Amino acid sequence: MSLNSAEVETEYVHSIYSRLATYQQKDTKSSSPRIWPRVKQFVDQQSTGSVILDVGCGEAKYTSTKSHVIGFDTCPEVLAASQKDHIDLALADAISIPVKDESVDAVLNVSVIHHLSTTQRRKMVLQECSRCLRIGGQMLIYVWAFEQPNGKFASQDILVPWNMHETAIGGRLPKIKFHMNTTKEQRIIAASIPICISDPTTSNRWFSGVLNKMVEQFQFPYFSKKSTAPESNNNINKNEKNSNSKLPSAVPQFLPTTNSIISGIKRWSPMLGKRLASLLVPVEEQYGEELANNIMRESITEAMATLREVTFYRYYHVFKENELNNLVDSIPELRVISTTFEHGNWCVIAEKIPENIIRA
Repeated sequence: MSLNSAEVETEYVHSIYSRLATYQQKDTKSSSPRIWPRVKQFVDQQSTGSVILDVGCGEAKYTSTKSHVIGFDTCPEVLAASQKDHIDLALADAISIPVKDESVDAVLNVSVIHHLSTTQRRKMVLQECSRCLRIGGQMLIYVWAFEQPNGKFASQDILVPWNMHETAIGGRLPKIKFHMNTTKEQRIIAASIPICISDPTTSNRWFSGVLNKMVEQFQFPYFSKKSTAPESNNNINKNEKNSNSKLPSAVPQFLPTTNSIISGIKRWSPMLGKRLASLLVPVEEQYGEELANNIMRESITEAMATLREVTFYRYYHVFKENELNNLVDSIPELRVISTTFEHGNWCVIAEKIPENIIRA
């Protein structure tokens, strides 16, 4: 199944982490976030008074009493639940960090760039982190690996399930049925969904996508999916043309939807749908219905999550061996210091080098 990069990051990264923040533990005494020893060691080895930038800090797990840590994240819900001592938190995008050039001594880039859907966007984040880093400063980068200890993913671009029944709630992990021949890692690999990241700038794909959306939303009986794309459009990927599967929503939808023309138009174009609906019902009733549906949908999702019967999907680009090194090497002012493989993740430490060394 093919999605463009904007769709992937909006639905399967930003939206899903906003939802997952609802279930994030605020009581750190009953449940502590997972701390990576190597990341903690990297933070602790920074000199007293240094400034550390934690890009995509999430739960703000890595703090220091001798250094000043600044954490950035795009998810306000996560930041609101992560307030703690010894770290300053701010809402910002990793591609545009509001920090002066060469103003920080170290950068944490832990589990961030594997959520970006194109090589160019991943490179942009590294370039932005490098801009903020002083000469001689180091950046620690963690990404999920394509090569896992007990298997490999089916594709580098995947949707990975987050099963609530395997999530700690109230400081306790639930009882999970024992699998003699599998591990949790193998179950994640088997349950992951390979996807294709399409180029949203290709006009043929855009036109075909609009037609497909119209057919799906309006459910016109006299259109078949095979006839939605022009026969002359031969440059569309064969997997994209032949795929009849439908990707799961990042957040489960529990409320049924109607199949009327107006509701279909509203999902495709909310503004046009509201204008058409205003011919039938007052605007106040429309907004009332929308508010009620949103409240019902969120309430049911919350209730089902409490019962641990909800599966969320997150997007990852899993890195093959040397792929992260090559990406770092594409930034002229960065130099790879070390590379390790830890618990199914590739870890790279990069250092910012002086301009005269770059030219040499």
